[in-house]
Amino acid sequence: MTCDEVMRRLRTQRAAFDLRVAAISPPALDRPAPGCPHSPKQIVAHVIAYEQLMVDRLQLGRLREETAFDRDRVGWEAFNERIWSESALVDAEIVLERSAITFLRLLEEIAILTDKELNQLSGVAAAVDPAWLGGRALWELIGIDGFDHYPMHFAQLEAAIEPIAVD
Repeated sequence: MTCDEVMRRLRTQRAAFDLRVAAISPPALDRPAPGCPHSPKQIVAHVIAYEQLMVDRLQLGRLREETAFDRDRVGWEAFNERIWSESALVDAEIVLERSAITFLRLLEEIAILTDKELNQLSGVAAAVDPAWLGGRALWELIGIDGFDHYPMHFAQLEAAIEPIAVD
């Protein structure tokens, strides 16, 4: 997959995610969505955590520094539980601000990747933790933690959208 394709998929899926978040009333951002143990604010924080991990991995990989994170060592379940817990205490407005900033940083980091880095163990891809890559191409992991991840939460966000009362 090319860098342009990865960027397009990220932007398209993130825009669909953001539209759903924007449709949720401010009070509902802090309440668990029907049928979901987490609030929309926590879902956004969860998505941010994965985006920030990608940013950190790419930045550190460029510097040839350690890119092993607890997400890779203790597993995604423990990582997610930590994020759910920590994000419950953060103001929704702050989470939404972080969301926009983190996504822009992710786009900046991905924009400077080469197609070769996205598809082969070259450059940054050769420097990131093999536990994260798991034998896959870098673009696939960007998909798993990014453009394929966002739709996993669409139904939860949609459940939090309060119907408009019609008189």
